[in-house]
Amino acid sequence: MRSSRLFGTIGLSAAAIVLAWLVISRTFVAYLATSAPEAALRLHAGDAGALLSLAEKHFDPARETSGPAGDRFTGWSELAKALSKTKQDRPDPEKPSNVPDPPPSPGPPIHDQVQVWVETALVNDPLNARALRILGQLAHATGDKSRAAPYMQMAARRSVQESVAVHWLMQDKHEKKEYAAALYFADALLRTSWKAMPGVLPTLGSMAEDPEARVELEKLLAGNPPWRRAFLSALPSAVSDARTPLLLLLAIREAPNPPTLADVRGYVNLLTAHKFYELAYYTWLQFLPPEQLGTAGFLFNGSFEFAPSAVPFDWAMHTGAGVTIDIAPRSDQAGQRALFIELGPGRVEFHGVVQTLLLPPGTYRFRGKYRGEIIGRRGLVWRITCAGGTSPPIGQSSMMLGIAPVWKDVSFSFTVPGTECRAQHLRLELDARMASEQLVSGSVWYDELAVSRDN
Repeated sequence: MRSSRLFGTIGLSAAAIVLAWLVISRTFVAYLATSAPEAALRLHAGDAGALLSLAEKHFDPARETSGPAGDRFTGWSELAKALSKTKQDRPDPEKPSNVPDPPPSPGPPIHDQVQVWVETALVNDPLNARALRILGQLAHATGDKSRAAPYMQMAARRSVQESVAVHWLMQDKHEKKEYAAALYFADALLRTSWKAMPGVLPTLGSMAEDPEARVELEKLLAGNPPWRRAFLSALPSAVSDARTPLLLLLAIREAPNPPTLADVRGYVNLLTAHKFYELAYYTWLQFLPPEQLGTAGFLFNGSFEFAPSAVPFDWAMHTGAGVTIDIAPRSDQAGQRALFIELGPGRVEFHGVVQTLLLPPGTYRFRGKYRGEIIGRRGLVWRITCAGGTSPPIGQSSMMLGIAPVWKDVSFSFTVPGTECRAQHLRLELDARMASEQLVSGSVWYDELAVSRDN
């Protein structure tokens, strides 16, 4: 009895030690596979992760490309950099963070060695998507696209996280003019990580400018994929024709999930920054809600009944130190709102309330109402200047300073010249000329602003 118990205890202890060793060794090997693959292979010669890390350590697909295939398929390095930003909290099996940069390519012999490492890894882990992807990259590096494609397809089928394989397939399908398939892979990349956009944008931009491909892109965007707004914002930088994003936006305007002003804001901002004022204004009008479109005139939202969208042809409100800007209900008119500004007390940095106008040459009058109290050496002024120029204002109001307990009128006339003034900026600003004049306190309300022809 005692002997049996003793042998049983020894057996259990031995089994526990072996099990503990296996757990510790396998876990340690898995750790070393990324940071020190050579050490991991000394502990476990057939470890697939270590073999693949070793292969990637000595094979740089961004460098080792040859022939037309290597020239056509670009963006792997950019894609890897973008995607690595989303994986900072865990080891990245695609690009081990602690492995030194690979040496310059020694030529085909290293390809043969890398091939051996990867094939050995596949023997031990036949369905390893990472290994299949590396085999595809090896084939691509020698210019053999026909052999690379099946490996990339198998890698992507095994794991959509194999971003390099998915990216390769996207470009391959695009080159073959299989646009629906190319967009399938682009969508997969962007749903996996929106930071893949830099690697996908050139392909999507090219498709946006191809009438045949654009039809398929419009179908995809009409479904409102989660990356649509980011894509629409980035698209202008990837096309040669400034009208291309507008064509896409108009095509999906009647979709169940049409673009909103927030979706087009980046495009309109970019157009105005490059002085495409007329195209920007037309685009903005196309996506105004019907109840707002009917009120659009020389000046938009002058009674502040709509929440400002920060699109250039609506109000943009730039707060600063010691400044509060709000759209608040009027106490004297139920259901009406007005612009409310509170300054100080003390030194303030008021960066203005501004709207871009698109007025043809001619003479106009600005009108509005205000009430409030501003105490200081200088007060608030409305000014109109020509956009994109450094010339003096073409018109400005009197200064709002002191006490106005009841609503008062503010009005001034101005003339838009026939040249170098295609668009204008209407701005409310503190008329301070030096630091000491920024010492103000008080609050003011503005409402019923309008611009009309001055006959």
